[in-house]
Amino acid sequence: MKPTLFASAGPLLAAAIALAAGPAFAGAHTGSGGKPKEIPTPDKFYEHTGFDGREAELGAAVVEAIRKAKPENGEGLNFNAKQTEMLGLAVGKAIKTISNDTPYQHEMNDALVKAQLTALQFAKDNNLLPQMVDHDVKTQFFMISRVAKMIQAGGSPELGLIALTERTACFYQLVQNYKRDGMTIRWQNPYANVLAVTRPLGQHNLTVEEIHNAYTVPLMTKQAAVMGMEVEISPVGADGWITMTMKQPAKVAAN
Repeated sequence: MKPTLFASAGPLLAAAIALAAGPAFAGAHTGSGGKPKEIPTPDKFYEHTGFDGREAELGAAVVEAIRKAKPENGEGLNFNAKQTEMLGLAVGKAIKTISNDTPYQHEMNDALVKAQLTALQFAKDNNLLPQMVDHDVKTQFFMISRVAKMIQAGGSPELGLIALTERTACFYQLVQNYKRDGMTIRWQNPYANVLAVTRPLGQHNLTVEEIHNAYTVPLMTKQAAVMGMEVEISPVGADGWITMTMKQPAKVAAN
């Protein structure tokens, strides 16, 4: 049996994992109808990780655990002191986020999803969704056109798909679960978890399908076109998964 990521990581990391599995306080102070069950003290009004001010120590424990797990073909593990502290800060935030299950189970992309939903809802309310798509393509044009030049110079067309997905934090921090195989990538729609809570509250009236058809599909299509590529994107499946395949137009491939 291969060692798990956190195997033999020491008591500090074990305590972090135990805390992540414990109850959350954030948002847990309301009963039915949103009425307060109790007025919390300031100290209990936010989630404590227990590692505040100990980020470097926590980061070092995580680095040790990763090295013991012997990752294959992964990111470099030569963390300097500053990177180790950053890792500790990131793990501390992960503990806070994952242990927050009230009024719903928060996920690591929660803040990014909410920020994007706020922007999308504003665009929808003001009939600006097409303009938002065009603006996103414009702001990412420099990166996308650079990859286009790589492909035109003889690079693999696969670079194009990677550029829109695995290469950019805009995708892999928003999408928690995805699988790529060559020129095809599948990912789980990231919006359903939050919309299930915010739609009944009236914060959003967007649907997963609406976002997919009015934003995701035209955005990916136009980004691919900048690189001289075409994409085929499936509807959102009943399981929430989306499939996208990128290819070069026949005339481009022939050249």
